[in-house]
Amino acid sequence: IVIMEIEVNDNVFNEVYIPYLFSYDERNYRYLVLLGGAGSGKSVFITQRTILRILREKNHRILVVRKVASTLRHSVYKLFKSIIYEWGLEKLFTFSDSYLTIKCNVSNSELVFLGIDNAEKLKSIAGITSIWIEESTELTETDFNQVNLRLRGKEKAHKEVILTFNPISETHWIKKRFYDTYNEDVIRLKTT
Repeated sequence: IVIMEIEVNDNVFNEVYIPYLFSYDERNYRYLVLLGGAGSGKSVFITQRTILRILREKNHRILVVRKVASTLRHSVYKLFKSIIYEWGLEKLFTFSDSYLTIKCNVSNSELVFLGIDNAEKLKSIAGITSIWIEESTELTETDFNQVNLRLRGKEKAHKEVILTFNPISETHWIKKRFYDTYNEDVIRLKTT
């Protein structure tokens, strides 16, 4: 795979996820739901996929959330930085460790990391083109609905909400909402 004349070998990715690398190019859906055990690679894959996406496409503003803001710095924010450096792309990005943002300088795209525990900051976020909810089972359905509302507007980019989580209770709202009924707006993948 060549992105902006930077080659990323297929062996960088867990092969089970490769069909989902550019799935937003291939069909119209709103939700990508990844269920998997600890160590199944879902967070690494979504981080890799998001980096590729903001290198390929201009003017994204992608929101990355967890229930508690303080968990972001040492989890997904750190993972993004780690993979960007591992791929030797750090010169293409600007990192704001204090505000927890990462800007892709070549595409004018931005990653914004926020916790749901500060609802007022979430309400003021505009221009979001996609959302990744890491450990989405931590959120209540009300939390999810508030996050989901951030994904609106006239931006031309494919708008998607990505949920990643470990196996859940049979009574959890995610199971009821995304698994118990068929919905053509949802792509689901279960990994181990």
